[in-house]
Amino acid sequence: MNLTDTYTLITGASGGIGKEFAIQLSAMGHKLILVGRKLASLEAVRAQLTGAQAAASLCLPCDLSVPGAAGRLHAECKARALDVGFLVNNAGIGLFGPAAGMAESEVEAMVNLNVSSLSNLCSLFGADMQKLGTGSILNVGSFAGLNATPYFASYAATKSYVLAFSLALRAELKSSGVHVTCLLPGYVRTAFDGNAGIRNPAYLKFSESNSLSAAQVAAVGIRAAARNKAWTVAGARNKFAAALFSLLPRTVPPSIMKSFLDRLVHKPSSTGASE
Repeated sequence: MNLTDTYTLITGASGGIGKEFAIQLSAMGHKLILVGRKLASLEAVRAQLTGAQAAASLCLPCDLSVPGAAGRLHAECKARALDVGFLVNNAGIGLFGPAAGMAESEVEAMVNLNVSSLSNLCSLFGADMQKLGTGSILNVGSFAGLNATPYFASYAATKSYVLAFSLALRAELKSSGVHVTCLLPGYVRTAFDGNAGIRNPAYLKFSESNSLSAAQVAAVGIRAAARNKAWTVAGARNKFAAALFSLLPRTVPPSIMKSFLDRLVHKPSSTGASE
């Protein structure tokens, strides 16, 4: 597909990994649709874009945690005759804290964003790509989605869904010319920990020492999509941990993670965190 004929739509494009997707893909010649909650933040990213199609890129503010937002975003693209050939589902929210007693409104917003909106965007734009016989979808999951994770129980479950959904969608679209890839980052140097309200020095030190930069993670995702990989874990340490955990009974990794997190965080409380 000629990059000048279609747009690359990136959700959660105002910061973190999404911003890096935008910067790198624009430099490669992609014409972008930047999606996020705040127009000013999106415009700030747009101002940093380089590449032949940077001036043609545009911003569409949209809160995808609101029910029906995916449909409205797709309709807006249709109304403007913006054909999307590459969909990057990066937007996501994390919740940290005990699953029992988690705020209902926070859980609903997270599920709406991480699960419902991602699924609906894949359905709507995926159908468009299927008709054209070409296209690519990159869904951002998480290393946490490979195993049940105490204190990130709901978040990890939504990311487990992202991986399972992506693999199923990939199988369905295999013969249509539409590629689907799932990226699984681990710790990333973004505002995630701070937004989650995690202040424990030991946890923050561990997170920092074991994290990749947002630019590194975005590059891994772009390469994986270009090579039509089904899924990939970002980072050598994460790949090793994923391989090790896969050898254990499913009940063992959650116990290991609980013990680990209990040592780092005392009496955690539930707050939301944008990726």
